[in-house]
Amino acid sequence: MMRWCAVFSLHLAPDLDAEAVARMAERAYRPFARLLLRRPALRGGLIIEAGVSERLWRQGHEDVIIALRTLIERGQLEPVDTAAYGAPLPLLPEEEIRRQLARNAAINRTYFGLAYRPAGMVARAYAASPALARAVQDEGYRYLLCDTRALPAHDRATSHLRTPRGLALLGCDRMLAEEIADRTAPRVETLRAAFARAGEDALSILPVERLTEDPARMRRLLTAIERQLLRCGTPSELLAEAQRTGRATETCEPDGGPWLLWHDPGNPVHRMQWRFITHARALVTRDPEGHPRARECLDRALCADFLAAAAPPPLWDRARIERGASLLLESALGALGDEEEQAEARFYALEIGERAATIGSP
Repeated sequence: MMRWCAVFSLHLAPDLDAEAVARMAERAYRPFARLLLRRPALRGGLIIEAGVSERLWRQGHEDVIIALRTLIERGQLEPVDTAAYGAPLPLLPEEEIRRQLARNAAINRTYFGLAYRPAGMVARAYAASPALARAVQDEGYRYLLCDTRALPAHDRATSHLRTPRGLALLGCDRMLAEEIADRTAPRVETLRAAFARAGEDALSILPVERLTEDPARMRRLLTAIERQLLRCGTPSELLAEAQRTGRATETCEPDGGPWLLWHDPGNPVHRMQWRFITHARALVTRDPEGHPRARECLDRALCADFLAAAAPPPLWDRARIERGASLLLESALGALGDEEEQAEARFYALEIGERAATIGSP
């Protein structure tokens, strides 16, 4: 019998207004939680950024958080840690990676209680880097979810770092996830073929927003999955089974991710965004006891969505680029730098806007 782990991901774009968040909660998150509460045999993982937890709770959708907390408390969903506001962790210094992970866990614990005890973590787009792997291992996590392209070709499912504690690397099967989340709701035979191609073990990260676009389709999909010869489990259970059967192998540190979406050297907006990020981080980290609003704005400005918005269409979004620059500017000005440093921050914000306008113009 095949072992399969479904890791469900909840994400809200940073510039969604309260009305859009309410629609997402009603159309996606509530139906998803209700379906899982009625299907205790469907076990897996849960990725929820602290920023998403905050917005759902503060904007009146506490029932969604309570339902997810119930699923976590009864062991049906295992929380997987990530960056608090969706920062591209593999591209950040190790000390910033550790701070982002600690902040995410601390905030989520206020909403999910002590049941929020993540054993592993994942970065945006399942990206990985040697620095990220080292930080994750040093923080005591057991596994890192990463794109299978970051693992050696001979073992795409489960590997380990060559380190004393052996951080596990669990590969995310993108092809299987795409077939499961296909808009046409794959039939039983189609899913059976997809699972057969995946092998004995598979882990898929499934965006809840995409799965629940059509409630009837979601129900058909779950029915089709339930008719497969599968043993659904959490990431830790999948890892334990791999270790028990001796399928885990050793590999070098992982290194793979969608860098060009976030940091394309040939993209003039990206170049200026990263110069601004470096400047703002220097100001904020220089005075850690400074204005808390500066740190808060920087955390939110590091969201990968603001960087991906400068990628070619269909991701290009000038308004989102400018929103990210305004958060960086607010952070830099709140960090109480001198006049020259503040002037440099204003220059970066203006330059990002001008470059975005130039690229986005006909």
